[in-house]
This record gives sequence, C-alpha cells and structure tokens, in this order.
Amino acid sequence: MLKFHHKLLLLLWTVTIVSFILLGIIVTHVVTQVVFDSQERELAHESEHYVDLFKHGKKDQLKNIIENKALTVAIHKHGQEVFTEKGKVATNPNITEEANPTHFIYDQHQGKHRFTSLNHSGNYRVIISGVDDKVHDLRIQIWKYLALIGVVVMILLYLIVRYIHRSYIRPINDVTYATSLLVEGHYHIRIPESNVKETKALFVTTNKLARQLQRLNHAQKLQAHRLTTTIENIPSSILMINNRGEVVVVNQAYYHNFKPTASLKGERYSTCLNPKLQQYVAESFKTEKPMYEQINLQLTEVHDKYFDMACVPVHSSNQKYLYGIIVVLHDITQLKKLENLRREFVANVSHELKTPITSIKGFSETLLDGATQDTDSLEMFLNIIHKESERIESLVSDLLDLSHIEQQASLTTERLNMSELTLEAVLNLKHLASEKAIQIIDDIDEDIFVKGHRDKLMQVIVNLISNAISYSTAESQIQVRLTRLMHQCLLEIEDQGMGIAPEDQSRIFERFYRVDKARSRDSGGTGLGLSITKHIIEAHEGQIEVDSELGEGSTFKVTLDLSE
Repeated sequence: MLKFHHKLLLLLWTVTIVSFILLGIIVTHVVTQVVFDSQERELAHESEHYVDLFKHGKKDQLKNIIENKALTVAIHKHGQEVFTEKGKVATNPNITEEANPTHFIYDQHQGKHRFTSLNHSGNYRVIISGVDDKVHDLRIQIWKYLALIGVVVMILLYLIVRYIHRSYIRPINDVTYATSLLVEGHYHIRIPESNVKETKALFVTTNKLARQLQRLNHAQKLQAHRLTTTIENIPSSILMINNRGEVVVVNQAYYHNFKPTASLKGERYSTCLNPKLQQYVAESFKTEKPMYEQINLQLTEVHDKYFDMACVPVHSSNQKYLYGIIVVLHDITQLKKLENLRREFVANVSHELKTPITSIKGFSETLLDGATQDTDSLEMFLNIIHKESERIESLVSDLLDLSHIEQQASLTTERLNMSELTLEAVLNLKHLASEKAIQIIDDIDEDIFVKGHRDKLMQVIVNLISNAISYSTAESQIQVRLTRLMHQCLLEIEDQGMGIAPEDQSRIFERFYRVDKARSRDSGGTGLGLSITKHIIEAHEGQIEVDSELGEGSTFKVTLDLSE
C-alpha cells in the first residue's frame, strides 16, 4: 500500500506532467501560428517580387532565385499559367480548392515538411511551394525545453515532498504510531522530539500525555492490585454482579465454600448460583435496596452451611443508575454449630449429672429416714452412692480432658515406637477381656515410629480396645492390627459386637452420643470417650473412622503419619 508522501508525489508529478503537456500544446500552437503568419507575410512579399520580375521580362533572374531557394513557383494570369518553375517538391493541389479558405498550407510530403502558399498580385495569382523544417525543428526544441524543465520541476517536487515528509509527515506518522501503542497500553513509549518548530509542540504534548497515562495506569494498577488482594484475602465469599446479571468479580473464598466446577466470571447469576441465593439477588435487583439475612444453603446432598448474607445494590453518585449488586456471604456455620453444641452440651451435662445426683439424693434420703438400721440395705445403698459418685467423678474428669485437648494449641510430642505402645495397651487390657472370655489377637508390625504424645496416644488405644471389650459378646475375638503404609501407619481394632447402624456412624464421635444408652451407662461410660479420642487424633494431624455393620461388629481405623 502506497504511503501518503508517495501518493502526494505521484499526484504532483501527474499534475506537473499533464500541465507541461497542455503547456507544450499551447506554446507549440502559438509559436507555430506566429511563425506561419510571419512566413505567410514573407511569401506574399516574395510573390509580388516574382510578379514584378516576370512583368519586366526577367525570367532568368526569377529562375535563379527560385532555384537557389529550391522552390516550386507557378504564376497564373486570368486562370492561365504564364510561368512555372518546378523544384524538389510538388505543389499541394488543395491550395487552389475553393473549399479551402486558407492561403497557406503546411503539411508532410514524402517525408519532408512542405509549405504551399497562394497569393494575388493584381491580375496575377502566385503559388509557391517549398521545403521548410524550421517549424518542425522549433516544435522539437519547444518540447525538449519543456521536458527538461518538467524533469527539473519533478526533481524539485521530489525534494519538496521529501522535505515535507521528513519535517511534517514522518513526525505525524510517528505520533500516530505512538498513540496507537498508547491505546494498546504501552505507556512507556516516548517520541524523540523534532527540531521542526511546527511539529515540536505536538511531540512534546504527546510525550507529556504518555507520561501522564503511565502514571495514571500505574496508580490504577496499584489500586486494582490492592483491591484484588483485599477481596481475595477476605474470608467471606464475595460476588459482584453487573446490571446485565453477569458475574464480574468472584473471590477465592467463594470457590472454597461452594466449589463450583468452572469459573463463574462472565456467567449469568441465574445459571451458576445456588437457587436460594438467586432469589435474594433477584429480589435485590427488583427493589434496588440492601438485603441482610441469615440463610442456610444446601451445598450438596449431605452438606449445608449457614451464612450471614448481604445483597447491596451499587448505584451511581446521583442514585439514578444501578451498576450492579455486591453479594457478601460470611460463613457462620461454625458459630451455629458451636451454638447448637453449647445448647446440647448443657442439656447433656445436665442430663448426665441429673441421673447420678438423683440416685445419690434418693438413697441418702432413704438412709436419713432410718434405713441405717438394716445392715444389708445400708451396705447396698452406700455402694450405689459410691458408684454414682465415681460416675460423676469420671464424667467431670472426661470433661476436663476434653476441654484441655480443645484449648491446647499444640501437643508436646516425641518420637514414639507405636508398635511397643500398642502391644503394651493390649497386654494391660487382656485381664479385662478375660472376664468375658474374650480373646485379643494382635498383629503388629515391628518398629513403627510416630511423632506424638505418649499418654494421649495410649489413651486412644486403651479407649478403643476398652470399647471393643464392652460392646463385644462373651467368648468372641478382638483383633488389633498395626500396619506400616507408605508414609503412614494404620491402627485397626476390630470386634465381633453388635455393630453400629449407618445413621449412627456419623454421630458416634459427638459428645454424649450413645448408640445403646442403657448399655453404655451400665458399663460406666460417660459418652465422651470417642469424642476425646477423635480430638486427640486430630491434634496429632491424623484421621479416625469407623466401618461397621449391624450384627457383624465394628472396625475402628486410626491413621497417623510416620516419623522420619
């Protein structure tokens, strides 16, 4: 594609060439006409001279003149040819035609430029023909000079256009290119300032604009980075939806809480948000007023969460235009759970304490009413009061252990031989199992080391084996397995007891939850053992789970990281 200065140069050259051609035509015509007029007058004068010589009988002199000039001359009188002298060129016959109004004809004949003149002198008519290249040569000279001048003018035009290009067009192109880069975001671009007075101001202004845009862009990026960093690090889920219903901002907390399968940016809120949340957003769009609610959202088939929700419309400064909606969801699930746990805990503790206290109170009142006289009744009542007191003591002890584990930020750990610890617990509990004729079979890999708190891990193992003994039928088996995995160890305690129903398996690690409440109380349990076990394992960054079927027994599995 031709550039502007090339187009300008071609245009000026075209105009120049056309102008010089027209000028050449006009000048050639004018000069030729002037020469023809001069030549015609000269031939008229010669015609009179030839007639005068002819009248005086000087034919020889006339012939000599005609021969010297290489002319063809014919003199007529009253239509009769009275003299003729033929030269090198014939006369143009068209000169005598009545239809031809001119008395002078200039044409080309046999490769020569011929002229023919018709003049009258009294009763005589003189026709003169000859060869004359003067007009042709003059035309050639005119065109040569015009061509030379045209070439000089075109060279001057080229130099002028080149100067204009360097001084004006190129600077403007540089500014145009620089502004296009500025539009694309390349704000570091600068243009070397021109020495041309007319364009220097343009360069200076463009560079000032670039510097200002660079400063503004830097400030905008800094502000955007701060805003993005702030939004991304806010623990609450944040969404911004524009007035077309498209999600334009979504932070990581939202992805963490709701776990969408794809990015939400650019999606319509009606297709990607929780249905319940969609209703609040739609209502906020409709009323253009803030909405604040505590809502429960079902995230999956089995999981739901509680949120403090705020839907806040974003208006223009004059409150006439709605830009969109900001949705903030603060997860209060833990607070709700803690509130529920607090209520359940108070109720459960009250219930657990009420039974032994009522029993102690009842038997003590019976003794105060005179039952002390009966030795057998006295001993039985005192044993019951003692047993219930131990139960209260055990409950308080477990509550203190659980509180201590929950409040302790980290445990004091050491490198322990888990194999020896498990074997020690098995040996200590074999006498308890023998009371029900239960056989404990151990399958323990040697020298498995973990990093943990010795007493707490021993408490876990003892608690799990004790539960297995308590809930197993007489003359059954309990298997204790400790296996080395790739980077972990797996402790499995399997019994042949009554098993746990599927609906109870997810709750057995809750405080005071009992599958068989009567049997648990009869065994002296407080309902806190598995909850304490779970908290100890979590404090060791491990996992505990149960695999059970009703009537076939249960298997508790504990996974801990190996010590390097």
